[in-house]
Amino acid sequence: MDRIKVLFILVSAVILIGSFWYLYDFASRSDLRDYIGDEVWYVPASRNVLHRLDVTLHYVNETTNAAGINVIFSNTSVRVKYQYDVERIALRYNATHEMEYLKFPGVYFEIPVDNVEGFLNALSGEIPADAYYVVPGYRYPDKENIQNYLNTEHPFLGKDLIMLGMLAEDKPINWRLPGIVAFVLIGILVVIATYRVSGSYLAAFIALLFAVADPTLEATAVTAMLDIHVALFVALFTALMIYEKREAAGFAVGLAAAAKLSGAFAYPILLTQALRKEQKFGRFLLSTVILPGIGFLISNVPGIMVVGFRTWLNDFLSSFRWHLSNKGGHPAASPVWEWFVNHKAFPFHYRPDIYAQTDPFLLLSMVLFILALPWLHRRRGKLVVPFGIFWITVGFFVLQYALGGTTQFSFYATVLVPPAAIVMGAALRELLRWEAFTESLWLYLEWLFEIKDRIRLRLGR
Repeated sequence: MDRIKVLFILVSAVILIGSFWYLYDFASRSDLRDYIGDEVWYVPASRNVLHRLDVTLHYVNETTNAAGINVIFSNTSVRVKYQYDVERIALRYNATHEMEYLKFPGVYFEIPVDNVEGFLNALSGEIPADAYYVVPGYRYPDKENIQNYLNTEHPFLGKDLIMLGMLAEDKPINWRLPGIVAFVLIGILVVIATYRVSGSYLAAFIALLFAVADPTLEATAVTAMLDIHVALFVALFTALMIYEKREAAGFAVGLAAAAKLSGAFAYPILLTQALRKEQKFGRFLLSTVILPGIGFLISNVPGIMVVGFRTWLNDFLSSFRWHLSNKGGHPAASPVWEWFVNHKAFPFHYRPDIYAQTDPFLLLSMVLFILALPWLHRRRGKLVVPFGIFWITVGFFVLQYALGGTTQFSFYATVLVPPAAIVMGAALRELLRWEAFTESLWLYLEWLFEIKDRIRLRLGR
């Protein structure tokens, strides 16, 4: 192994490990031990799915060594009748904290760990079984009907990954840990893909820097939401397409769609490549239909188990109407073209401030690179894959807006970062030459004259 390769691996490892440590330390802050941004929807949905699958979570307040217990009443009238009795039992078992939910019939207690079993036994002995149920774990956000919310308007893979963190313990840093791991994996995939495209350690290093320094990736990595996981599987899909592993890429795009439907926006790139290169219909069907379908469905199994296949399918199909509707005048709404100039960064949290800011230099460079694309394509043909994935995704966001889904947000741009970083690394390595633009201009003119001649010939016929 040559020295440059060893140095590149060591420096990249230091950057990725340092990024992981920084994000983990930030996400663990004491002033972030509560819900951030849309965690108020995805985390409770994940908790509710696990509860319905009979998976028992736990949360222990490290300061008081008391376990979190949510007692949910069957309805408001039952709550009025029995809440005092439940509170009396909690006090008997030395509850250290109580929070009454105002927007749904429930109450949250923290009970000393040694007293939890006694508390639960007392509840079952003194309160009718049909009056309540218990959800151990972290407290819910006080949102209407949140105790029943499953977030079926989105597929389940992103929530599946959030659930993995919750299995260890239902607390904020564990909700966010899968996203931080995804951030690191995106960096690795960007490096691998860029090196394959360019054959240059410098290009791969540039791409890595743009990925790990991207403010959109950083913000979504420390927030338990879906977009960082979509970006991860789009990065995986991009890398596999660059390596011409179409079957595996088909499975990966299914996973990307299973994290959030915007992950499927890159699918036409797979379809186009398969139409061009697959000689056998069986392999074409496998890579473009069967494996994407398996990747999508297998990730939704937890949701299907909870609500049943028919309900899941109906909710999935009806979600398209929701995605293509206006959600009202949200002050942070930002259509896709505004992401290129970071016009409205979506706020996840204040003090510390966490905003889903985009990187205008990275995104606007993708516009500039259109001018040099023919030259770049001649020199680095595989660069067209991440370039195409980026722009087809932008195109589908524009289409979503045109069809009525006008409530878009800056954090949707997370999915654009991996392919853009790959293009940036490889393109900057090549474009430090003026002839990239001058030769591309002549190539564009040649193509225009060729098209013009073909039109004349057809009209002449």
